[in-house]
Amino acid sequence: MKRKQGHQESEPSALPMQLASQIVELLRTKKRLAGEHLSEQEFAGEFRVSRTPVREAFRLLEDMNVLERRPNRGYFLLRDAEDLEHQHLQAGEAEDRVYFDIAADRLSGALPDRFTENQLMRRYDVSRSRLVKYLQRMQHEGWLERLPGHGWEFQQTLISPEVYEQSFRFRLLIEPVALLERGYSLAPEVIANLRNQQKAMLDGGIFNYSRRDTFHIGATFHETLVAGAQNPFLLDSIRRVNRLRRLMEYGITSARSRMIQQCKEHLALLDIVESGDFKAASAFLRKHLEGAQEQKLGLAKKTGTTLSKAIAYDL
Repeated sequence: MKRKQGHQESEPSALPMQLASQIVELLRTKKRLAGEHLSEQEFAGEFRVSRTPVREAFRLLEDMNVLERRPNRGYFLLRDAEDLEHQHLQAGEAEDRVYFDIAADRLSGALPDRFTENQLMRRYDVSRSRLVKYLQRMQHEGWLERLPGHGWEFQQTLISPEVYEQSFRFRLLIEPVALLERGYSLAPEVIANLRNQQKAMLDGGIFNYSRRDTFHIGATFHETLVAGAQNPFLLDSIRRVNRLRRLMEYGITSARSRMIQQCKEHLALLDIVESGDFKAASAFLRKHLEGAQEQKLGLAKKTGTTLSKAIAYDL
């Protein structure tokens, strides 16, 4: 993506791209109007991030003619949010093939724990600038860390069905209980934003979004539910599990049509949460996770003890 003059010309990282999509969805939910001023602090608070990635997300949206930056005044919405189509900002699967090749090789054990950029440049026939973009994305996602000097090291991830099953058991201990925490609440606009994301999935996103997008939407849904407990320890634990299970989720070969039921259950769960019956919501969430556990563990075990480079690109 080209930057307008005055912007640093570089590939945006994963977080600002994700935020840009979320900002558009929130603008549509709140029916913001053309000409309204948008505050970095407003969205930093909404998505619990610093102002820096929000500023970069604003720049992306300026490049897409969604926002306009006015000198010394900040960013303004160029047209009514209701007129904005869903902004699918993530890179395409074809462009990300090297990323998924690295993920598949890591899952299969073909890559060592530590490596250098030169080793991967030769293995995947990719330029250093392109490779570094992928490595930085992996670092942000939590499954790779830069070593002092020129090397990189893979972090702990879930690479076997047995450990993957343990992650589900942990989630069953945490997520349903979070909805029973004293003072649990989700703001109406947060619920509306989650509902819009799930509806967008059912309206074609399931078959059109990248694996990265579908994983992010699902993980964000569950993290946001836990966030309603207002307990940072519960939220941090779920975020860590989501980082660890990312590669296993990428590797499970599954028909996308299976996600239709998942999205429908997410929408039903939001209705219960919105009604204020958190005991019923907790029970529904437990049943939802148990169903996902049964389905996904079956798929993981079919692929073998570890997942190979047979990662399906139509996942």
